Amino acid sequence: MGKLLILLAILSFMMSCNDQEKTDLSNLNLIEPIENVIAFNDKLLIGIETVEYPFCLLLQVEKSEKYSYEGIDLKGQKIIFQINTERLKTDSISRFGGAHIDLSPIKNEKELKNSLRNFDAENKIYGVRIEMKNPDLKSDILNKIESKYGKGIKNPNTDNGLYWNVKKENKLIFFAPDYDRLIVLNNSNLSKSCYWDTFNGLIDFGGCDNENYTQELVKNATKPKDVKDKPILKIDKNWNANSLIIGTSTEKDLVKSVINKNFDRMEEINGSTGYTDQIIYQNNYHDVYFYLSANKIKPENKKENIIKGYAINNFKKVEISFKNGLKAGMKFQDVIKLLDKKLIIDYENLKYANYIEIKNGLYKVTLNFDGKMLFSGMFVK
Repeated sequence: MGKLLILLAILSFMMSCNDQEKTDLSNLNLIEPIENVIAFNDKLLIGIETVEYPFCLLLQVEKSEKYSYEGIDLKGQKIIFQINTERLKTDSISRFGGAHIDLSPIKNEKELKNSLRNFDAENKIYGVRIEMKNPDLKSDILNKIESKYGKGIKNPNTDNGLYWNVKKENKLIFFAPDYDRLIVLNNSNLSKSCYWDTFNGLIDFGGCDNENYTQELVKNATKPKDVKDKPILKIDKNWNANSLIIGTSTEKDLVKSVINKNFDRMEEINGSTGYTDQIIYQNNYHDVYFYLSANKIKPENKKENIIKGYAINNFKKVEISFKNGLKAGMKFQDVIKLLDKKLIIDYENLKYANYIEIKNGLYKVTLNFDGKMLFSGMFVK
């Protein structure tokens, strides 16, 4: 009996220690150095994720057991830290393709520093996005927030969203249950009158000048009026560009195409295997990109690398036409009228979106819309 009691005491102590090791995200000032809030033995991914938020670098932690929020265990929930980088203050929601995910794994301090250097990013966080995948977790978190800060302000852009502007802590808190997210930001260097992301829409804290706010978010974008020698792009009814067939046309076909001007060829290398994951032909000046699968053994063999998608990210920087009746600059609702509703992904939730996703065989077409909800870019992959 005595041995049993000792064993139970030891187990209790170990469990207590594990609880104490958790990082309570509600206690962060959101100015912490990145290495203070992550553990390299967790699965870490860093990069661009325009579904979440297009104007910063994201560091995603998957299936970690080290986090809580107001004492609520977040085991199994995705945690995403936001990192400021001036380089991504551009038209990145379209530049990198709407609903585009380009995250790379990092396993140690060296790989983290290399990633931050590549994006010219800060070495500290300024926000955290917490996944809330089940109703009980959402309810528990909301109760904790309301007991601490009171009732939230209704987000006019979503059915159930709430937000708190906690000025004494320099924090913005966005409860977005429709998208399974709690978002907490240090707003010391953010706009005091406006906020926008794809899960919350545009929120006016008072005196918001949307046009100036948007211009600040994309201040490093190339101005379309200054663009010269615009490439001519013709999109057929199957969403192929300039007769380059997705899934069939090769890198050699792309090289021979009349569109192939001012493109740089880039290979993305998998750090774990050493193989080339994909090849990208990028024309940053005109914001046009082609993505190709790579021959693992001989990526230099242009006959074996197949086009798997493309992005045309700002229609004002190109001359573009569509065989299906679409036109650059069309209104969101007018675009919907031209499309087959059966092919639109998540059609019922379009009222929350600033992009439209379309099923097309083995790949997906994403149509992007600007702040005025005008058809402004597209991504096929």
